[in-house]
Amino acid sequence: MDNCDLKKLCVCGGKLHPAFKPEVTDYKVTVESSVAQVTLELLTSDCAASYSILFGDGSSTITVNEGLNKVEIEVVAEDGTTKKYRVEITKLSAKLAELSDLTVKANVSLHPAFCAKVYEYNSIVPFHCNSVTMHPVVPDKNIKFTVNGADGSQPVCLNFGDTVVEISVCSPDGSNSQVYTVLVTRELIPIAVTFIDGKQQLVYECPVSLTAFYRPTSVKHSDPKHVYSRPYIEMLARRTKVDPLGNCPLGEGWKVDELLLDSDMSAALVKCFFIYRGCDSVMKLSELGSHCLGCPYKPIGNLDAKDVTEANWYKQHFASSTGLEVETKHSLEVRNWEQRLQMTVGEDHVEKLCALAQDYLKLYRQHLPKPGDVLQYEDGLSPLHSLEQAAVHYASAIRLSSRDARLHFSLGLVLEEQHYATGIYGLKKKVDRDRDELSDAKSTAHQDDILAVCKLHGFLGTPTVENQLQALDKEYHQLKDQGQSSRADYIQTLYIWLSKKIGKDSSSAVHDEESCVHRALMKYLDAWSLSPDNWEYNLHVGRLLLLQGKKKEALQHLQTGLALCPLHPALRFFTGLALLQQKQKASEATEKEAALFLQQGLEHFVSQRCSKSWVKQESSDPLCSLSTQFLRGLLTLGQLQEQNTLSEKAMSAEQVYHTVAVLTAQSVSQCVCRSEVSGQLEWVLLDAHFALLQRLIQQGECQAKAGIEKGCLVAKRCQALTALICLTSVASCQELLDMQERACQLAVMTTPRDSHALCLLGQAQLAQYDNDPNSEKSKEAITDACLSFQASIQLENKTQRGEPPEQLYRQKWWQDWQKTKKEKAAKQPNTKQVGVKGPSDISVAKRVAGQGKGGPRQGGIAAAVIKAPIPPPPASTRGGKASRPPAKLPAARGRTGAAATPQLPANKSKQDCHPNTVEALKVSDPAIEDRDSTSSPVNGSSHISRLGLARALSRTLDTQDQAKQLYQEVISMAPGVHDAYIELVQLVEPSDPQAAVEVYCRFPLKPVAEQSFDDAFITGEIVRMLMNLEQYDHLHLGPSLVAHGKVLGLSCIEKYIDILEGKCMTKLLRSVYARIHDREEDDPDLQDFFRFRCWI
Repeated sequence: MDNCDLKKLCVCGGKLHPAFKPEVTDYKVTVESSVAQVTLELLTSDCAASYSILFGDGSSTITVNEGLNKVEIEVVAEDGTTKKYRVEITKLSAKLAELSDLTVKANVSLHPAFCAKVYEYNSIVPFHCNSVTMHPVVPDKNIKFTVNGADGSQPVCLNFGDTVVEISVCSPDGSNSQVYTVLVTRELIPIAVTFIDGKQQLVYECPVSLTAFYRPTSVKHSDPKHVYSRPYIEMLARRTKVDPLGNCPLGEGWKVDELLLDSDMSAALVKCFFIYRGCDSVMKLSELGSHCLGCPYKPIGNLDAKDVTEANWYKQHFASSTGLEVETKHSLEVRNWEQRLQMTVGEDHVEKLCALAQDYLKLYRQHLPKPGDVLQYEDGLSPLHSLEQAAVHYASAIRLSSRDARLHFSLGLVLEEQHYATGIYGLKKKVDRDRDELSDAKSTAHQDDILAVCKLHGFLGTPTVENQLQALDKEYHQLKDQGQSSRADYIQTLYIWLSKKIGKDSSSAVHDEESCVHRALMKYLDAWSLSPDNWEYNLHVGRLLLLQGKKKEALQHLQTGLALCPLHPALRFFTGLALLQQKQKASEATEKEAALFLQQGLEHFVSQRCSKSWVKQESSDPLCSLSTQFLRGLLTLGQLQEQNTLSEKAMSAEQVYHTVAVLTAQSVSQCVCRSEVSGQLEWVLLDAHFALLQRLIQQGECQAKAGIEKGCLVAKRCQALTALICLTSVASCQELLDMQERACQLAVMTTPRDSHALCLLGQAQLAQYDNDPNSEKSKEAITDACLSFQASIQLENKTQRGEPPEQLYRQKWWQDWQKTKKEKAAKQPNTKQVGVKGPSDISVAKRVAGQGKGGPRQGGIAAAVIKAPIPPPPASTRGGKASRPPAKLPAARGRTGAAATPQLPANKSKQDCHPNTVEALKVSDPAIEDRDSTSSPVNGSSHISRLGLARALSRTLDTQDQAKQLYQEVISMAPGVHDAYIELVQLVEPSDPQAAVEVYCRFPLKPVAEQSFDDAFITGEIVRMLMNLEQYDHLHLGPSLVAHGKVLGLSCIEKYIDILEGKCMTKLLRSVYARIHDREEDDPDLQDFFRFRCWI
């Protein structure tokens, strides 16, 4: 009687959403643009009930209009009860051009999730994925689409890095179109790439990783174009806002994706990485990943136990005896820090606590930040919190079961991971961040005290770390001799603090009892003491003892572990490393055994990375690319292979060094912040660069025969290494300065008429002088620097082809090289000389062992422009403290020593040097230039060489007038270079303060809202000098006070306000306060404040 339900409701020509149910009354239907009519099929549940269609003429055949059509069906039961069903029929527009869904086959996810109104997506695929197939879905079959201009069902071949996939959608009537873009990025293959064509090797080599570009990105407006792999230039751009190779400001929108270059490079032919094992396959770069995945020559881990069991040490200690007696003495105890970790938790079951710890570790891995991420987390959501909770649960489990070795070992792994979590990812608790702010202030105070001690002992400016330690050592012994023990203790504290900052690996952390690494070692030792026959515990104890310098004990643990598990690659690797680090020099047989173990460890690492099953490693994994100990072990392998220690199926030294460069570049780019860990990784990268550069020089003839343009490649790598040194966070030290100078010398040897290479050499020589102006070699260093800068300026706008500049022949290192080259040519008259190893090559093996060597040996030569060197002039003050000395440039580096590169303003002009500045700087008439200039690169004109020469000339009293002229010329060429003004004022102010003010007033300041801290330094200096001169009515005093106060805050100008108030300069004060607060002087609030201060 009262049944008013429909039994059936369907729309012919469309599909109901949701599916029909009698109790559901609202539905939606979408029909294509070509549908003119739809038919409703209706049937009531009760045959006595009736229905009517409340749309149009009431017919079941409905004419649908474009857009939304609301149809109601009213059902009337036998007793009059009514019920309405509503159907919204949407007819798609013939002008519609969009997708209803988009997926990538093989379960590749899109980011963000698909939405019809979102048109740009990203997708990441494995390195071995050669192609992808897009699956677009259209809401209307009349909508047409293509994928990269072809049928949508066809797979899209992928480039080595980025591939742009465009899905073009066209409306049924052809009037509208829409493009959906998917950027498909392949993961980076962790191996070095070797191109068949030597010229392509030169063109496609990234200056940071020294392998094929990955997602090539160029710097906008760079000339010549400077291209980098995207992850590495983004890492460098976080440190400096200038192009590392070109010194030009990056500016807004500086990144240019080189997709065409990526495509061309991907089609180039390359060799298989496993060519050393016999694979002679040649494939496109885009196919290298899939080839390496299934290469039949790839090591598969089938190690031979005889490599271990046939070793002399194994036969002596393990073949016929109970084993090797380990000297390590360790007792199990609960330490204070461990007690603090242990807590009374609700769970009292060891298994449950361990399961919870594993859950926290999963959360930690899921939330690790990426470079560029903002490290802000709500309470309890930080990855570090998850890691700490894992440590808490393991420590609590140990409290319940203290004799379980596995629990101690697991806690050790978590503690070691904490070391990398803070060093690589910059993760810190809020209380630690607050403490670090205080620590930063303490560090600054320590550094100021160290520099004061250095000054007392004749080390001026900012000396290298070696000189700082030397000064502290002298001061310590003097104070001890004078009986000032408390002061001597503080100096000793400074010495220890500084020593910890300069390590190349984690050895200092292992010695620091408060560090996570040392605590991890304690837990590994706890586990070992409970189960000394466990190979895994011996491995981790051995590698950390090796870092701690206990090399004999470390070898004992590692050999014990290897005897227990002779096929384990990590045990082999670290045993090989320990064999080479013993006090007694390794025999030839031991070196061969060690090299074999090291290579097997590397092969295992590469094989794992080149597999589908690889997952991201834990940082505490022994064979991890974030471990400097592992990477430095690879450098040691490269050193051995330079002597061809292994010959059969062995990587060459170049291949090893290239692999180190690739892995380390990836690791450095993962560092979210600067830290000791990132600094250690940077050291490895620099060492790998330098080793490859030296190998390239040594094997120049072989490279040339292979078709590589050796000179260009050497020059390119020298420039890259110099740029990396200038941007590194590694503390300045003699070894770094020597590396920089040697790299610049090699570049000049290769292209002696390259103006930029000569400029870089001058900067390196000037840095050597500034490191120790009072040394025996200082006069020679400053002379050479002037000569190099002069040659650089003289060669501007000239071709790079021709005779070397005469200034080089006046430098002893060049004379020595020429002499050596002639001697070699005399011995090999038919061999073209293409390179020679210089007298100052730094041994990688000794650097690995922590022994630095001095730089190039140079003799003294007279120079007309250089006389008695003097210390740099007094620095200006910034906020009451000494500012940077003249050699310090405004690059984004917090260290001195290696010459930094100045910022070049976008509006720089090209002008020749002033003819009266230095006689040697006269530029030749272009009409008599080399006839081959059209086929040879022509040097550009830049202010940088003039700035360098000005700095060099400013170091001596007799040439400071020439330096002033050069600074003026730099300002004319590049008005926006802050340091030219600052350093010129340092020379001018002592004799003519008024002229110094006028120098600063010439600086082209931006609007206050756009001013930087460097701009604020200029305005602060103007205020300081005008206040000292008591020129309170000077035109620039008011604007400078306003700019300085707005950028740095009112507190920075309070002392000047007090002085002006005492001089009754109330009008000026009112104007300054109003402009700082962006108000008018007659603002009521300001008027009240002015009355309070008695300014009105």
